[in-house]
Amino acid sequence: MARPSRTMPRPIAVLILTFAITLAASQPAPARPYGFLATPTDQLAVPGHLAGFEITPEGFVYGGYGELVLRAGPRLVGLRAPVRTLHGGRYPLMTYGQRIAGVRYVVSAFASVSAGQPVAFLRVSMRNETARPVQARWAVGIAHSGGALKPSGVRRFRFPRPAVPQLPGLYTQPGSSFDPAATYAFGDRAILRDGEILATVAPAAPGIEVEQQQREGSGPALPSTAFGLVKFRIALAPRAGRALEFRMASRPVPEGTPQAAELRGSQFVAHRDAMLRAWKATFARTMQLSVPERRVQEAFYANLMHILLPRYELPDGDWVQPVNKLRYHAFWLRDAAVMTQALDLAGLHREAGQNLAFFARWQHDDGQFISRAGQLDGHGQAMWALGEHALRAGDRDIARAALPALGRAVGWLARVRRQDPLGLVPPSDPRDNELVAGHLAGDDFWAVAGLQAAFDVARMLGDDERSAAWGAELHALHATVRERVAAAAARNGGAIPPALDRGGGLDWGNLWAAWPAPVIDPASPLVTKTLARARSNFREGLATYGEFHNLHHYLGFRVWQTELVRGEQGRVVQDLYDALAHTTNTHGGFETGVRPYLRRTVDDNLAPHGWFAAELVALIRNMLVRERDGGLELLSAVPGRWLRPGRPTIVRNAATKLGSVGVSLQPARGGATLRWNAAALPAGTPLWWRVPATARDVRAAGLAAGATTLLLPGRVGELRIRWRLPRASSSFDGATAALIKAYRERRRRPPG
Repeated sequence: MARPSRTMPRPIAVLILTFAITLAASQPAPARPYGFLATPTDQLAVPGHLAGFEITPEGFVYGGYGELVLRAGPRLVGLRAPVRTLHGGRYPLMTYGQRIAGVRYVVSAFASVSAGQPVAFLRVSMRNETARPVQARWAVGIAHSGGALKPSGVRRFRFPRPAVPQLPGLYTQPGSSFDPAATYAFGDRAILRDGEILATVAPAAPGIEVEQQQREGSGPALPSTAFGLVKFRIALAPRAGRALEFRMASRPVPEGTPQAAELRGSQFVAHRDAMLRAWKATFARTMQLSVPERRVQEAFYANLMHILLPRYELPDGDWVQPVNKLRYHAFWLRDAAVMTQALDLAGLHREAGQNLAFFARWQHDDGQFISRAGQLDGHGQAMWALGEHALRAGDRDIARAALPALGRAVGWLARVRRQDPLGLVPPSDPRDNELVAGHLAGDDFWAVAGLQAAFDVARMLGDDERSAAWGAELHALHATVRERVAAAAARNGGAIPPALDRGGGLDWGNLWAAWPAPVIDPASPLVTKTLARARSNFREGLATYGEFHNLHHYLGFRVWQTELVRGEQGRVVQDLYDALAHTTNTHGGFETGVRPYLRRTVDDNLAPHGWFAAELVALIRNMLVRERDGGLELLSAVPGRWLRPGRPTIVRNAATKLGSVGVSLQPARGGATLRWNAAALPAGTPLWWRVPATARDVRAAGLAAGATTLLLPGRVGELRIRWRLPRASSSFDGATAALIKAYRERRRRPPG
């Protein structure tokens, strides 16, 4: 490590050095594998490229032109729905396996670019776990689609393809339809269809016998029929292991071309190492986080990966932010705005800026942002994302570039409000989310958030004319929205309804009343009643959706973020654990479709879901560092588990609108040491520390008895704290144990 500069103030240098040493020595122990969904799916992709792959619940690799079918053991059976893990808990190298007849079969899979396209790389390691020689068996083949057919005609757990978008960014999947007359063959270590390579096999080592079968079964060919099936017999000495390697192209490669030779010669290890280096370089630019519970730490980075992985670049250089590479391989302003802001919160301003350039395609000549008919919330969300990016990047050039689009958007909003009888965003019928037509509360909450962001950008640039005009528009809209919301809530038992001018509908945009923009005072009775009514429909700790009260994995985050602003630490900590208790082994979230305490199966809105990923990243970040009243609040919600002596909680290089900040909390017997470094912030910026809700008899210099926050002295410092802790505290392990117990009490197969 380089020595501190001679010009660096000694307290700052010591604090930075302390942060670095503590972070390096404080990595928590590996988390135990845990996954909620009984039928998880995962995505393999290379950022920047359109095509990608799915790892199905069976562990097969599904792409646009076929599905790589994997079988193992003496009877060559499929792997049971495998438990998958990420390399290092965060990198997109998936590992899964199963023990069959004394042999442990482990598959490692990732995507990299070879032969000019994304390619799925697989290594199958086979280890004899017995004290006698055995013969392992493995088979690989190609099917068009191995999934069972749903009544709707769509394959379960698979994404539909091929799909050509009507506009760039809409649902797209390269691929081909099923051709029962196609000719399959295996030759020169490749599975071919009509003379084009779909998959290749790396050279086999001595002792590995290869046999080949054209197709399985008899009768007419079906989409699930496996062709070009290749079988391997592997002699394994006691406790010995061997490996096979496979590659699956995202599009067929003509035999006899340079691309075919490159595909055959691509090395698993070389591509794996290059992929890992690239991801490590990306994560090095993010907020650095180390906390006592590895599941929380891994989930933060893994969900950043789930956001970044499906992004692809168009031929003209614009980047598209889809929700995932699977059934949601499409762009929505609403999803992309939230996902892009999560990247900004984590410090990935470059990728956020790339995403936002594509938003311009969805702004009409009249200034309106809209990506789907009837979904008017996207207008405010686009304005908010553009403004937030300029403010968080702290770049005046970015702010100036965003100003014209923001100006047109403000103009559209002002015009339509003048024409609307309620003075609001016009009525809409999204045919989604709220499932009601009318003046939707969420449309107006986002319009206020968008106007606030535009006003802040104009003020940042010192544009007095726009600041005055946009500030007046913001003030008028804010007042009108509060008046209409109060009247609608009075007709709805005191809670804010989904639509402000009619009854019915489902909770959705009405839950954004106080966050991300405080349109309504977070502590007001209106917000309190709305949160309470929403929570009355929670099941398993999650929000529910629809007439069957299906679990909804990311709807509740807007409730939890509001509670964080309200200072309700205990609830927020439990909320985080409940969210994590429903993630997959690879920390992915789903949307909805899971009935509480029944089958934990999602076969259409496949995980990982990018909106969930963004919400989780934002919640964890805001629990540790968040903007407040022109300053920053540090450690807004720290779990009681993290206060016990042992590993510290450390945040470094946290990007905020005011500058970068770091903070650490090192617990000790009877208390802790709090250190903070906000030297990059403007002088006089207030910093608050939130007293942990679980601690008792908290004593620290400057802390008044019974106070919930402490204004920290200076931008850099250290504080000794004394407290008393209760014997028990919530934890991720406790949340999963409670969920497992609840399922068992209902005689249902539990997660885990």
